[in-house]
Amino acid sequence: MDPEKDDDLQLTVEHRDQQTVVTALLDKPAEYCYRAFSRPEDIPRWLWVVGNAVVQRRDHIGRALDVDFMGKLERASIAYSLTYAYDDDELEISWHRRAGAVKAMAGSARFTPEGQHSCRMRYTLQSEISDNLPRWSDGLYDTQPAESVVLDFCEWVDNQWEAENEERLAET
Repeated sequence: MDPEKDDDLQLTVEHRDQQTVVTALLDKPAEYCYRAFSRPEDIPRWLWVVGNAVVQRRDHIGRALDVDFMGKLERASIAYSLTYAYDDDELEISWHRRAGAVKAMAGSARFTPEGQHSCRMRYTLQSEISDNLPRWSDGLYDTQPAESVVLDFCEWVDNQWEAENEERLAET
């Protein structure tokens, strides 16, 4: 399938077998975006089909390693558990289904600098959900889950950046 493009957001989507790769150009520094994405416990703040996230285990610097999530379906909820790994040198976060979790999921998000104040996000998702489950509470997550995650993250990180800059200006 040919990659789809959204010129306003500079979003590129490629579907390969059961994997989706989404790339997006963000006008924020790579380190900033990496730090923002490196907080799985914040996912319910920007990905509204996730009702809550509970961190079960953290690494030596406080980052979430094992996280239990509750996703919002149309008429139900779905629980799943992920284990996270962080590569600070490559600015990459990866995750996979934790042992015993029902929902199969794996992926990564990598932030590559594209100049001093922008970066390219490469989001990869492999996910299997039973056809017997109700639809997600937002239909886009049924048909375009990876794209929806990237779009929601981009909007949230823009809002966070603006709020932090407004706070800095107010302090001066």
